[in-house]
Amino acid sequence: MFSIIEITNLSKQYRIGTRAPYKTLRETLMNAIALPARMFRRNSSEENNTIWALKDVSFDVKEGEVVGIIGRNGAGKSTLLKILSRVTEPTEGEIKLRGRVASLLEVGTGFHPELTGRENIYLNGAIFGMSKAKINRKFDEIVAFAEIRRAGEIKCYNKINNQGGVRCLK
Repeated sequence: MFSIIEITNLSKQYRIGTRAPYKTLRETLMNAIALPARMFRRNSSEENNTIWALKDVSFDVKEGEVVGIIGRNGAGKSTLLKILSRVTEPTEGEIKLRGRVASLLEVGTGFHPELTGRENIYLNGAIFGMSKAKINRKFDEIVAFAEIRRAGEIKCYNKINNQGGVRCLK
């Protein structure tokens, strides 16, 4: 059997706390002209504001294999799926895909921002065909897996407050 997915030394780096502002055509042209000179300067503050979501990941998936990606929060699972789905580009490494690939899981999928964590658990459990009794039995296990603990009763709205954060109300 041949590989349908080949990942070699895949890495993804993000800049923390920086968001590129909209630039005018003049600013874009001036930055392009100044770019060669900037490439020789080393900016240590820029290096400190980066995080590697993935670093040197390599694996193959053969035809007919089923693969699950598991790991702790922040391990890079969603980043890997975004790269495989071509939502984002890797910083380094090579990907060879044969056939169609689509990620089935993404952070926030099915999460209703106006419901509490508890309400979201019951809603998503029902969507996946779980009975209320089964959700009740598995509730603590689900909360532990999701690492949300006390946040289960907090409603979080996708409304940005003055400090730039998400607003959560009890």
